[in-house]
Amino acid sequence: MAAPITRKIALMASHDWTLRAAMREFLDFLDPTLTWKGKKYRLELIRAIAKPLEVGTDLSKMADLFVDRTTHWNPYYRSWAHQAMNSLARMVNHSYTFAVYDKHSTYDIMSLSMHPDDRFPKTVLLPQFHPWSDDQKKQAWWEFEQRLITENTTLGFDEHRRQTDWDKVKSALESAKLADKREEIIREHFYEAGDYLKDTVEKVFKNRFPLYLKKAYGGGGGKVYRIDSLEELYQRYDKTGDEAFHLQEGIEPFDVFYRAMGIGPIIFPMVFQPDKPHHEHYSTEKPAMDPQMFHRMESYVMFINSYHRWTYNSYECLLKDGKLHPIDFANACPDSQFISLHVHFPLLVCSLMKWLSFCAVTQKDMKIDLEMTRYLKFLNAPKRSQIKKFEFCRKNSEAYFEIDTFQEFCEENFKGIEDRMIQYYDEKFDDIIRFAMEFSNFPETEHDKFYHQYREIMEKQWRPNAREYLKPVIFK
Repeated sequence: MAAPITRKIALMASHDWTLRAAMREFLDFLDPTLTWKGKKYRLELIRAIAKPLEVGTDLSKMADLFVDRTTHWNPYYRSWAHQAMNSLARMVNHSYTFAVYDKHSTYDIMSLSMHPDDRFPKTVLLPQFHPWSDDQKKQAWWEFEQRLITENTTLGFDEHRRQTDWDKVKSALESAKLADKREEIIREHFYEAGDYLKDTVEKVFKNRFPLYLKKAYGGGGGKVYRIDSLEELYQRYDKTGDEAFHLQEGIEPFDVFYRAMGIGPIIFPMVFQPDKPHHEHYSTEKPAMDPQMFHRMESYVMFINSYHRWTYNSYECLLKDGKLHPIDFANACPDSQFISLHVHFPLLVCSLMKWLSFCAVTQKDMKIDLEMTRYLKFLNAPKRSQIKKFEFCRKNSEAYFEIDTFQEFCEENFKGIEDRMIQYYDEKFDDIIRFAMEFSNFPETEHDKFYHQYREIMEKQWRPNAREYLKPVIFK
């Protein structure tokens, strides 16, 4: 009998300490020989190591699937991932769209695909702030000069050996002042004059507060400001620098803040608590959802993920008065640490085990080419109803994720994975909790306290209800 075929899954550099440990240990615990189309397969988890890379190297030969948790924060791996895609490597997630598409583009495409029972919050992209008062202009030039001094200073930490190339500082300042005059002309020619903040609040938001000022790029939950008045908007906006920001309608008071994890076609909602400390952002509750509402949420997550070729993403939406209001879903590197997810972490590990195995073993076509023209022609057709657009996105998302084939694969290879996860928890999960403490941001003196706190959460809430927690969703 032929030996099983080895399929390699390579992880690019990541800070997912507990996830990496749990995936490797759970795979060793399962020790699966997978079957598909009459052949047998074994999985091997490896790392994509950073080293000098010659252009033209075929990176697809290194592994059958690559997991990119790196593109957004590491410039070497961003370029590395793009070369891997040029080699036709399978990527989770699509590294080009991961690097380029962010909040605004995803807001826009999501707003076109909404089910009529839900509503996308009014959202406006604002021009970047530009200093307008004398104090603001002087402050901006002072900050720029300080950066130049730092850039042109060696041994700045030692006052006795510190040396600054003042000629370079002066030359750079003179060049910048010349360029600034041109920028003022660009601003005059291409940017709307007048008080566009006030006009936007009046015309789009009808002077209703609260609003949220949110950066248009980037993640991590930073630079999101609640705005309760026009004066507060002026104050916050004047501190945004040269970054682009959105102004978004506040959906308040909301009934539930959902954050759903999307792993391939596996969508599991969690209750998000943004005002809590980071390690308590996710409630320990397993939310029970209305089936029709979950169908809509599931459809939105699968659409945004299939459209951008993100198969490992999270999706935030607010529930108010029976309507879902999407607010953030360009999260192609979602928080996946045990410290944050606690009772939801075992389901994440099981979901990733299924999806990554499926993609590697079946050699799934992740479709590097996007289908934007086909989508956009349909979504921008003025005479098509909103329900038709929603159904179009749902149908195409299901096709991308090959749901029937995926379910067949899981039925053949992972039918008892929930039982095995419970067994793994009973025998080995304590090591994961201790490992999580070691790599947490908690003070070392508090590791023991938090270990017992997490242990209690898992023992009292997850273990007695493990089968419910291991389901993607439970219904009312």
